[in-house]
Amino acid sequence: MFKFLNPKYRHILSRHNLPYANTVVAGAPKNNITSVVIPSAGADYIEEACLCAEFANKFATQLQEIVIVTDQDASLFRPLPEKVRIVTLNPETKTGDYRYKQIYLSRLIKLLAPLQAKTDGILMIDSDLNLLKMPEIQLHENHIYSSFRQGKMIAKLEGCDPEIIPAYYKDSVRPYIVDHVNGAFLAATRKTWERLCPLWIMFFRDTWNILPDNQPPTDQLPLAAMLDTLDIKSVNLGDWMNWPVSKKIGGTPSVIPKEVIGAHGGFPLTEWQKYLVSPDNELLFKGQDYTRKVRYLTDVEKQKAEPDA
Repeated sequence: MFKFLNPKYRHILSRHNLPYANTVVAGAPKNNITSVVIPSAGADYIEEACLCAEFANKFATQLQEIVIVTDQDASLFRPLPEKVRIVTLNPETKTGDYRYKQIYLSRLIKLLAPLQAKTDGILMIDSDLNLLKMPEIQLHENHIYSSFRQGKMIAKLEGCDPEIIPAYYKDSVRPYIVDHVNGAFLAATRKTWERLCPLWIMFFRDTWNILPDNQPPTDQLPLAAMLDTLDIKSVNLGDWMNWPVSKKIGGTPSVIPKEVIGAHGGFPLTEWQKYLVSPDNELLFKGQDYTRKVRYLTDVEKQKAEPDA
């Protein structure tokens, strides 16, 4: 605990979880978001990515482009709006008997995705996050914009042999802080993404090549350490940018609040079609335990699971 009293801790804390209003510069453009990037890996997530792109096209009308970054061939995707572009990548995933090869691959696709955009203001969202409004974010270099979650990322390393934990975690600060950046909604300038992605990928590969496969590989643990290492300011956009649908209204027929900008989760997808018809329709989504049951399976569990409508 005493290491948190040192100057490095105070420095990082002063640049972490900054209120968005405190970063806005008067006279500068109100919004710099021009590209939305949607990472998606696996054939079973194609429709989810298509729906995500459809929502972005309909409700975030100021976008110049919407980019789906996938490991699947573009021919497998249904016809999409003119702004939507599909980029297919084939990064190397884990070899051998690793239990979470598909999740590992999906994380790599995500870490490479922002660099596939062609404009300078890039927002990356998970494929299960639907934009219900145009996000207006004034971007600054060496800042990352997100909403925040509760839980120390360093807890992912509990039970690991201390000798194998990479040194950049031992000397880091952000992985130990309870408030952490939510990786499902991340915005930054192109120059900032060009700094972030290479180190994020390196930390991700190194972390999950060393640690045992007793849990799904997360991108958010290396994200926290990477932001530390590069001394990036992390800005909190508030809960409406990344509103957890299943947690808030799962299991109860409800209307999505008008304040929501990014709606995260919400299954089955067929309920979202009702929103496209009218935002005033009541929607009935599954509870918050559903996502973890069906999205964080080992490869063997995934093969045995029945597809859910």
